[in-house]
Amino acid sequence: MKKWLFALLVLGGMAIGMAYAEVPKGWFVAGSAPTEFDVGAEAASQGTGRDAFIRAKSQSSGFATLMQTIDASAYRGKRVRLSGNLRTKDAGKGQLWLRIDGSDRKPLGFDNMEQRAVKGDSAWQNFAIVLDVPAEARDIAFGFLLAYKGEVWANDIKLDVVTNATPTTSAGPYGLPAAPVNLGFKD
Repeated sequence: MKKWLFALLVLGGMAIGMAYAEVPKGWFVAGSAPTEFDVGAEAASQGTGRDAFIRAKSQSSGFATLMQTIDASAYRGKRVRLSGNLRTKDAGKGQLWLRIDGSDRKPLGFDNMEQRAVKGDSAWQNFAIVLDVPAEARDIAFGFLLAYKGEVWANDIKLDVVTNATPTTSAGPYGLPAAPVNLGFKD
C-alpha cells in the first residue's frame, strides 16, 4: 500500500474516532448520514449508569444509528427480544431496530419500529422487538436510531431469548405486509 494512502486512511480513522469520542465500548455509529449527528453517552437522567444519545446537529434528510452486530450462532432456532427504553426531544423519529442476517447479509428478519416510531417529545418508554432467528442466520444487528431532527436517548438495552409464546413484532418477511394494501387509494 502506498504510504500516502496508508497515512490518509490512518488520519481519516482518527478524524472519525475523534468525532465520536464518547461512543460506548462495543457500539459503533452508522446510518445514511452519520456525520450529521452527534453520538455518545452521558450521565443517566434518572438513577445510575449512563444514557446513550443521538442528536441531530441540524435538520437532516437521513439518520444515524448506534449499533452492534453479533454472531448469531448462540441464537439460531430461537426467538429473541430486543428491548430498551427510549426518550425523545423534538425527534423526527426515534426507533429501536433489530435485523437477522443470513449469508451475504441477506435479511432474514427485520423490524425497525417504523409503524410505531417515537416522534416529537416523549418521556422514557420501554419498547420491544421480537424476531425469530432461523437456522441459517449468520449475524444479528441491532441498535437505536434517530432520523431527521431532534434527540433520542436510550438505556437498559437487552437482547434476550424468549419462548415461542411471545408474539413476534414483524408483520411478515422483513416486516413487509403479507398482501398489497390500498391499491385503489381509497384510504
